[in-house]
Amino acid sequence: MLNRLIVAAVAAAVLASCKPTNDAESTTEAASTPAAAQEAASTANEPSDGLTAEQARQYARDAYVFTYPLVLYYRTMHSQAIEGDAEFGKWLHLGTATPQDTDIVTPNNDTPYSYAWVDLRAEPWVLTMPEIDEGRYYTSQWDDLWAYVLDNPGSLKDGNGGGSYLLAAPGWEGELPEGVSRVIQGESDFLGTLTRTQLLGTPGDIENVRAIQQQYQLQPLSEYLGQPAPPAAPAIDWPEWTEGDEKTDRFWDYVELMLPFTTPHPDDAGQYETLAALGIGEGFDMDSFEPAIQDAIRNGVKDAWAEYAEAGNDPNVDSGKLFASREKIGDDYLSRTLGVVLGIFGNVNEQAVYFSIPLGADGQPLDASKNNYSVTFPAGETPPVKYFWSFTMYRLPERWLVDNPIDRYSLSSTTPGVKQNEDGSTTIYFQHESPGPEKESNWLPTPDGPFWTVLRNYGPDASIINGTYPKPAPVPEPK
Repeated sequence: MLNRLIVAAVAAAVLASCKPTNDAESTTEAASTPAAAQEAASTANEPSDGLTAEQARQYARDAYVFTYPLVLYYRTMHSQAIEGDAEFGKWLHLGTATPQDTDIVTPNNDTPYSYAWVDLRAEPWVLTMPEIDEGRYYTSQWDDLWAYVLDNPGSLKDGNGGGSYLLAAPGWEGELPEGVSRVIQGESDFLGTLTRTQLLGTPGDIENVRAIQQQYQLQPLSEYLGQPAPPAAPAIDWPEWTEGDEKTDRFWDYVELMLPFTTPHPDDAGQYETLAALGIGEGFDMDSFEPAIQDAIRNGVKDAWAEYAEAGNDPNVDSGKLFASREKIGDDYLSRTLGVVLGIFGNVNEQAVYFSIPLGADGQPLDASKNNYSVTFPAGETPPVKYFWSFTMYRLPERWLVDNPIDRYSLSSTTPGVKQNEDGSTTIYFQHESPGPEKESNWLPTPDGPFWTVLRNYGPDASIINGTYPKPAPVPEPK
C-alpha cells in the first residue's frame, strides 16, 4: 500500500519544479526536483514486524524531535486561528505581555505582538506593512510549520517605509503582482507570523503602537487584485488541543494530522524512513504494537525531553542555531526543536540575538529563594545594538512572565528611570524582594524560587552575532 507521504511528495514535486526562486532567507526549496522529492519519501514502509524495543525507542526519539515543531505550531495555530472566533487571515493584536499570556513560552514585553495565520491551499495572501516613524523597530517574522524562519519584512531588511509581500504555498507558481516586493514561501500550506512593534519608553506610546498594529493588512491575492476568489480549499475537522498533549500518545495523532500539509524535503529522507518504521503517515496506532514496543516508544519520548532539558540549561546555547532558515539549520533537528521548546517564534540573529541565561556566575541554576543576583555593565559596555536591549524575567518550569508588586516584567535600555552608578556603569538587580528605594529603578523582580532570564538584543552589531561580546552572568549574593 502506498504510504500517504509518498503521494504528498510526488504531488509537491510536480509543483516544485516550476516554483519561483527567492532570496535565501525568504524561501525554502521544498523539493528541488520531482525525483528528489520522490526519493525523500519513497523509502516509507509499513512498520517492520521485526522491530525491536531498542530500535523502537531510538526511532521514537528521532521522530519526536523531528516532528515536535509541527505539533507545537499546531497548538499555537489552534489557539490563534481556529479556536472560538479566531480565523485564518485575522490579526490578533496584543499589548504588552503579562503573566496571564500563556499562548507561547518566553514572551517579550518590549515589542507588543501581532499574530496571524494564513491558509495558502486555495491561493496566496498579501501582507502589507505601513510606513512608521524612523526611530522605531518593527518586523513581521513569518515561520512555516517546521519552525523555519522564512522572512522578516520590516526595519532591518526593508526600512520603515512600508511595503507589500506575497505569502505563497510551497508549490505556488505565478507572476509577482505589481507593487509586491517579493515572495515568502516555506514547506507548509499554513504560515504564521509573530509581528513585533517596538514600544518606546515615552509615556503613552502604547497608543502609537496600537495605531501601527491596526494598519497591518492581510488580503487573499484575489482581493488584492480585485478579482473573483478561487474555490475554497476543503474544510478541515480540526481536533481540540488539550494542554500537555505533546507529552502523551496524542502527540502522534497531531503528527498524522499535520504531515499532509507539508512538502517533504529531500534532505529529510532519513527522517521519513524513521517515521515510516513506526507506521507514522498511515494512521499511527499505539495499540497495534505489543506492550514492550509501546513502552519503548514512550521511553523514546522521555529521552527526547531529557535532551531538551540538558540543552536548555547550557549557558552557551547559541540562539542563531535555534531560530533560522533551513539553509542555516541544516539537519540539526535537535537545535530546531530546542528553539520551539525554549521560545517558539524566536527570530533570526540578524534581527535579534537572545542570550538565554539559566545559570549564575557560580555555575549554578538561578534560584531567588537562595540568592539575590546582579549584573553590572561597565561604563560604555552595555550591549551594542542599533535599537535596544532588554532583560525579561521568567518563572520555571513554564517560562512565563512573573507576577510582582511593581508590574515590571522586563527591564531595558528604554525603561524610564534606569540609573547609572557614579563610575558610569549600570547595575541590574534580579531578586524577589525590592533592593530598596535607591535601587528599585534598576530592579527586575524574580519569583521566590528558580527563574530564567533572557537578554534580547535588537539590531545587534557584529560582536554580539559572532559571540565576541560576552554574555553576562548574574552574580549571586547569598541571602
